[in-house]
Amino acid sequence: MAEYGIDRSVANLNLPGTRLVDFDKELEAALEKKNPDIFVAESIGDLARKMGIAPAVLKATLDEYNRCCETGHDPVFAKEPKYLRALKGPRFYAVKAYTTFLGSLGGIKINHRMEAVDASEETIPGLYAVGTDAGGLYGDSYCFLPASGATLGFAVNSGRIAGRNAAKGMRK
Repeated sequence: MAEYGIDRSVANLNLPGTRLVDFDKELEAALEKKNPDIFVAESIGDLARKMGIAPAVLKATLDEYNRCCETGHDPVFAKEPKYLRALKGPRFYAVKAYTTFLGSLGGIKINHRMEAVDASEETIPGLYAVGTDAGGLYGDSYCFLPASGATLGFAVNSGRIAGRNAAKGMRK
């Protein structure tokens, strides 16, 4: 990552090719500060124990992944061969990750009653879409930065609107 840069953007925060020149220094600084979310060990078994997971399971997973790297084929996740990079010691690292993407954008096109519409803008009878499964709230593009609850208001209210309209439709 320091030499060639990152391959993909994360939340539009870093452009592909951005070099992480201070990555090693920042990692070591975090380890010195005893960051509880970063684990380092000389063996996979020790890393698993520090993480609080079964060593045999982590070793089996790592062995399976490294076999995928050797063959250039990942049947589990269909990872592109250029991203298959074997993980070998002597040091192993793990970082506890937290969810920061709290919704997705896009989805099914709807009208003001939360009814799904087809490509001709015609209502699809009985089909409703709400929350982040409904498209159009943010237009055709959106810089999605982590923001707790950013989609909650729309999720609650679109569900309420769809429920009312679905109930009206059932009475007809």
